[in-house]
Amino acid sequence: MSEHVTLTLRAPLASPVETDAVAASAFATLSSAEITRLPVWEGREQRQLGELFSVSGERSASLRIEGDMASVDGLGAEMSGGTMIIAGSVGRYVGARMTGGEIRVEGDAGDGAGLEMRGGVLIIDGNAGDRTGGPRGGASKGMLGGEIIVRGSVGELAGWRMRRGLVVCARAGARAGESMIAGTVVSIEPLPRESGRWNKRGSLVGLESGDAPLATYRYACTYRPPALRLLLRRLRARYTIAFPDDRLTGQYSRYAGDLAELGKGEILVWERP
Repeated sequence: MSEHVTLTLRAPLASPVETDAVAASAFATLSSAEITRLPVWEGREQRQLGELFSVSGERSASLRIEGDMASVDGLGAEMSGGTMIIAGSVGRYVGARMTGGEIRVEGDAGDGAGLEMRGGVLIIDGNAGDRTGGPRGGASKGMLGGEIIVRGSVGELAGWRMRRGLVVCARAGARAGESMIAGTVVSIEPLPRESGRWNKRGSLVGLESGDAPLATYRYACTYRPPALRLLLRRLRARYTIAFPDDRLTGQYSRYAGDLAELGKGEILVWERP
């Protein structure tokens, strides 16, 4: 048993690679030889992990991946525990359907980060692509639990069809929180105006004043939400997310909607004093 397992890319990848076998929880019981034999797909060709990566360590739920992973899809899929550090950028579907543990991406992530995530924590130090925390194509539910922290911006449809969980980003892209069933999306910068379309019971939070929400939202009140104050304090302490103190103590305008749906969702927008 080793303290860590480290995968190091042997050479730059000539074509995209797909794998759903690389997850910290899966490595906890595997020897180095077993890890090298795990399947990956390079284009249409099935190969063994050891052909593309050198492997150091065995039988550990602490995993580090080194090299340019921007063309590697599905890392950390269905991970249920342990810790995984990707020392750079990564491709699509990182942390898809994960149920536990923590994944940290020390760069950018492609589309579908945290796809249908059910638990655990996914931290992306750079930017993330479209459909962060969203569903597979045609699926009715996106994120079902866990937390996604993006220190940069996210693309379109962050939190699309999410049912539970939390997505936090510095800047939300277009159509954030579309068709949310429940859950919370927080943007440190202003929310795009079209955020929350067809939202049923979800909460969207903008920590900076911006445009008025869609016409299918109705102004309810301006107040200091106690639950939001607790959430922001936890985000600051747990993830060292920086925002001014007046976001903790200031007032937020609450808009109820989407009235084209159940109308039980909300958009909270910080108001300047």
